[in-house]
Amino acid sequence: MAGDPRPFVLSSRPAPNRGGPFDFLTDFLTRHSIPVSPEQIAPAEGSRAAVATVVALLPALYEQQAVLAWAAFATFWSCLIEPGGTAREQFRILGLFTVGGTVLGGVTSLVAVSPLWGVLPWLVVTALLTGLARTLTPSMALLCTLLSCVMLAGTGFPAHDIREALVIALSFGGGGLWAMLLCLIVWPLHPYAPARRAVGRCYRLLSVMAGEIAAGRLQETIHRQNVRTAIERARGLALQIDAGHASYGMRGRLMASLAGAERLFTAMLAVEHLVETRGLDFEARGTLAAFSALCQHASDAALEPAPDLGHLATEGLGLAASIPATAGPIGELVATSARTLGTLAEGLAQKARLPVDTELPRHVARLTPAIWQHTLRLVVGLLTTYMTSWWLGLDYGFWALVALLLVVQPSGQTTLVRALERVLGTVGGGVLALLLTPFLPGNAQMLAAVAVFVIGAIAMRAVNYTMLVVFISAQFIVVTEMIMPSQGVAWMRMLDNTLGSVIGLLCAFTVCPQRRGQDMDGLLQTAVIGNLRYLASVLDRADPLATDRIQRQAGIDTTRAEFARGSLPVLGGVSAVGEQATQAHALLRALRRLSGEATLLRFDMTAGLCDGDPEAARYWLDTATALEAGQGMADVMRRIESGDVTAEIAALERSGRQSASS
Repeated sequence: MAGDPRPFVLSSRPAPNRGGPFDFLTDFLTRHSIPVSPEQIAPAEGSRAAVATVVALLPALYEQQAVLAWAAFATFWSCLIEPGGTAREQFRILGLFTVGGTVLGGVTSLVAVSPLWGVLPWLVVTALLTGLARTLTPSMALLCTLLSCVMLAGTGFPAHDIREALVIALSFGGGGLWAMLLCLIVWPLHPYAPARRAVGRCYRLLSVMAGEIAAGRLQETIHRQNVRTAIERARGLALQIDAGHASYGMRGRLMASLAGAERLFTAMLAVEHLVETRGLDFEARGTLAAFSALCQHASDAALEPAPDLGHLATEGLGLAASIPATAGPIGELVATSARTLGTLAEGLAQKARLPVDTELPRHVARLTPAIWQHTLRLVVGLLTTYMTSWWLGLDYGFWALVALLLVVQPSGQTTLVRALERVLGTVGGGVLALLLTPFLPGNAQMLAAVAVFVIGAIAMRAVNYTMLVVFISAQFIVVTEMIMPSQGVAWMRMLDNTLGSVIGLLCAFTVCPQRRGQDMDGLLQTAVIGNLRYLASVLDRADPLATDRIQRQAGIDTTRAEFARGSLPVLGGVSAVGEQATQAHALLRALRRLSGEATLLRFDMTAGLCDGDPEAARYWLDTATALEAGQGMADVMRRIESGDVTAEIAALERSGRQSASS
């Protein structure tokens, strides 16, 4: 069929093996909430960032002034935070970062010469900026975090007068403007390249999910978190693409691909629910394994420059046709999913207008107790780290401050994982720099090494955090040896980052330790309301797009509540303890079962095996509305936890299929 580029297709030639021997490691880490995304490698973005950073570093080398290296810092950070997407979105983020960093960098350099009592309040302001920014959208929260890093780095470059502060501010501003010029005018990249990689990521995770189910490893909570997060991130990137880039058609194809991923995700949730409640036979394992391979092909094809939609359509429809009608509920769901994938490829090949949902999930900016607790941890952590660095006399103590700021997260789970990744990445970067030191006798060789490290850091920024830290650490060690030569820079980098990571980890488990969280009741209530609305929409046979939207929001709300429980999957699923935590775990598990049964009912309705129940739909919608208005939810929680609601759904008669209870 047609050969013009599409966001998701399968080439007629064999799909490249992008994971290679690391597939097992990638899948293992993904199952334990340490995502590794080889399809997100971006060498073009890394090459552009290397050119920008090396050029910005030349004035500092030529003038032999360390403060001029702020231009290189600004350039690298700008490339690191560059969001992709439309020029408008890039200009907004990069412009705010350049202006904010210019002001904050200059002011911090003046504050840095103050006595101890003058620096500590500035650290409190930095913690407030980072912590309270959690109420904003993810892009703005990341922007505030990078600006806070600028403030912390400025404490290591004290300016003794206004002139020195202006040099730092102007250097940062110049580096930011140079990065904007390069990214927006001189070397612009395809506005939809990040979105295409994000779409490929969704299908990659679906492949992992199907493969895990086929192997009998049920990790529903982690799958929900990983796939849901990937789909919403890709949706946000795709919706940045507008007619102003003459790419409205590309946005439509990306959104259609995401709609397909959403349907497949819904089906896999239903499959996982069936496996958990009714078991998995040998035939079902085979069909799931074949479907996992199909999703991997779709993921690989998302990166192909000349895709062939016909091949993917043939493979998907062929898999659907090969599954016998007697394969059972799991086989039916897999066949439906494969048929969805094949039909989607055919529709994209014919440039058909497919109905998709272009509405983003709502973002509510509110200061919850959890955010205040997170901010308090940052305040205590930054003050403790600064005092410890001052007491130890560390020359580069601001590295420890930055490490703590990036390690401490609202959840104990992510703080532990981030601390481990930060330490491992720093040690790896330090060892890499030490091994290369004998081969870097002069500035020319060092600049070449910096360029390689920048390419690695930017290319890996969306692949894995540890890999990102490895290249960033090696880069900053070499840059420091160039502009501020001293003995043992690599060892100091490893010491400072380890110090900041350890203090951050201690703060996460000692300062307002996360047991249940003061806002857990609110999160649980929101999750219950969302799932009841989804159940009502399914029973009422509402518009499919509206039901998709309600299901997405319910999934997001449930994931937030799961995430707030403080579980530590990297250690094998250790969770918060206590009676309240046990109750929350039981309710969330019951909600997952309820959602799975409602999803299974939705597929049965679509297949004509079951009718809706408008009366029950009105009842559950009224119940959700009453809960939202403040009515106590003890009775509803009891019915959900006991499984009564799930049993009522499963008991609905399906024509042509045995009841769930048989």
